[in-house]
Amino acid sequence: MTTLTTAAAQAPERTPALTVTAVPAALPPLDSVAGSTLGLASRPSHSPQHAAWAPRQRPLEGTTTAERAQAERRREEERHVRSLARIVALACVEAELGLRPARQLSAWLDLATYQKMIRRADLAHRLRATRTDGPAAAPKALGARACRLGQEAYEASATVQLPDRARAMALRIEKHRNRWKVTTLELG
Repeated sequence: MTTLTTAAAQAPERTPALTVTAVPAALPPLDSVAGSTLGLASRPSHSPQHAAWAPRQRPLEGTTTAERAQAERRREEERHVRSLARIVALACVEAELGLRPARQLSAWLDLATYQKMIRRADLAHRLRATRTDGPAAAPKALGARACRLGQEAYEASATVQLPDRARAMALRIEKHRNRWKVTTLELG
């Protein structure tokens, strides 16, 4: 009977020497450590109570009540515009799919944009008439973003999820007679 021997079985086992170093109870900041391999530097804190990782907020002691109220009105206005963009995007896609009458868009769109959507919905209806597909599944609004352009104008984008793909939409929303209306609309 023959016995097979491997190179690992023939070589004596060697273990590398381990070096143990004591760790101090409180570590110094990374920027003061010589030869830091991470290359991180701690940021100086402006106040002793504020953690470096926490998001900075504007201090309240330097602002007046009127300034805080105006900032809150702007935040509320932006939330409203984002909500409007999401609703209009979903309604436009539903109108194209035939799930919603296109005339319901007249409250949100100005006249030129409304006429453009009526034409798109009519063309989509004619194309659906030639197909034998089943009924379209209901789309779902994924989200919207808005960017303030001036006192009375925003540009927004919204995304709508369909069963087979996602559609993006760009909108320009302007204030007319204390109401927000979509003045430009681009469907992707």
